[in-house]
Amino acid sequence: MNELIRQNFPLYFPLFFVVMWITVTTLLGVLSGWFVLMRTYPDREEASLQSLSWQSGSMNLVGMRSVLKLSPCPSGLRLGIMRLFGPFCRDFLVPWDEISVVRKDRFFAKVVQISFGRPAIGKLTVSADVADRLARAASSHWPETELVPEETGVGAASRIVKQWILSTVLAGTFFVIASRVMPPKVGTPPPILVCVLFPAIVFGFSAIVQYVRGQRR
Repeated sequence: MNELIRQNFPLYFPLFFVVMWITVTTLLGVLSGWFVLMRTYPDREEASLQSLSWQSGSMNLVGMRSVLKLSPCPSGLRLGIMRLFGPFCRDFLVPWDEISVVRKDRFFAKVVQISFGRPAIGKLTVSADVADRLARAASSHWPETELVPEETGVGAASRIVKQWILSTVLAGTFFVIASRVMPPKVGTPPPILVCVLFPAIVFGFSAIVQYVRGQRR
């Protein structure tokens, strides 16, 4: 039996991968509360005021990195997810009177928690920048009474630099500690400078892209 599996592994692996991918994405859909929300607030034909694609956020502690599509509409907020990362997660549209907004400070970042339902049956946490763009597009429909003014270039640069510093410190600390707790037989740990420079460069490139994309909007 084992020999048969080894011989046919190239055939079995794609099937195994697809099954695992569907299982994992479905489980995340359950944990995030997406299935409950799409049943409670089914989507309908309605033109959006603006569509923000490739957005990041978290729903019930389930992270969704660059896979969300957020579209404010005259009657509510439509949420969608890239089909690859949510094969069974349909779009849903939450009426504005079912949405509440709370702004929070987390370390060097400002986030906004958007709750769906009264009482809430689901929560989406996004960056303050994304929430502000949604608010400006929705205008008077947005749950907050006062709209936040558009962020200046200097303000955006300051915010992104702070996020870059925090990400570099956390990642650099992790790499330094992880490389030094490995068994000696694994090899000589990389210099501390390398452990810090690697995440600094990676996150720095990401920060530059984020800033340029923000200024082009």
